[in-house]
Order: sequence, then C-alpha cells, then structure tokens
Amino acid sequence: MAEPNKPTHPLVSIAGIAGAAAGWALSQYAGPSLWIPGAATILLFLLFTKTPLHPKFFLGAITMTGGHVLWLFIASIFAQVWAATALDIVILSTGIAWLWLRPALAPVLFLGVVQSASLAYNVHMLTSNPVGSFTHKALAVHCLWRLIALVCLFAGYLKLRRAATS
Repeated sequence: MAEPNKPTHPLVSIAGIAGAAAGWALSQYAGPSLWIPGAATILLFLLFTKTPLHPKFFLGAITMTGGHVLWLFIASIFAQVWAATALDIVILSTGIAWLWLRPALAPVLFLGVVQSASLAYNVHMLTSNPVGSFTHKALAVHCLWRLIALVCLFAGYLKLRRAATS
C-alpha cells in the first residue's frame, strides 16, 4: 500500500527560495572569497555523509569549522600569512577533535567561546574595511562561516541532549 504524500508547508518553499537568493547574493558579492571555504565545506560534508568517517554528533559544526580551518590553512600556504592564522588553525582544530571524540557541553562551550570571540573580532575588522574591498569580502565570509558554525553547535547540542534523554 502506497503511503499518502504529506502536503508541504508553504514556508518550506519560501525558505528554500530565500536561502537560494541569499546564497546567490553572497556569491555575487564575495566571489572567489567564497570558493575555497565553500568547496572545503562541501567536500567535508560529502566525506562525512558518504563514507564511514563521520562524527556521531555535531556533523554541521564539525563540517563548518573544518571547512573554515581548511580555508585558513590553504590561504596561509598561498598568502604566507601564518602569523595571522596559525593560532586560529590550532585552536579550531583542537576544538573539532575534542568535539568529535568527546561530544559534550565542555567542547561545545570551548568552540562556542572561540567562535564568538573570533566573530566579534571579524565583525570589528569588517566594519573597519571599505565595502567591496577584497578584505571586506573575505571577512564577510569569515563572519558567515563562524555564525553558521555557532548555529550548528547549538543545534548539535540540542540533538545530543535529546539523544541522552532517550
């Protein structure tokens, strides 16, 4: 017996269209500044969802933060900006490993504080650079990646708590 189709909520289509429009607008503004973190994040997402190598919890937070770390690493190789990125790479990588191996409140708080502090700094730097400059475009993407990672940390923690009470 075939299962009846559930009617889709009208906001689902609206949210999809809004998300696509926002993504298009960001790609128009940021251009190449979006390519490396976007590709790195997509590749990590595919790796984690299509292979046995995947975190049990916090897939979104680990994927977003991992994509960000890969972006920082690649940019550091090509632009030789290790002094500006090395600490971020080490701290975020440590947080990812801790969150993956021991999913709990402590690594969530650690990454949350690091991402929040870095987001505040990136927003400060964003407002200090002229709109349309290469630095402004890159900082806009940094801010977006950090914000998405924070949302994923929160959602992942809620999922972890639900799993613990089940």
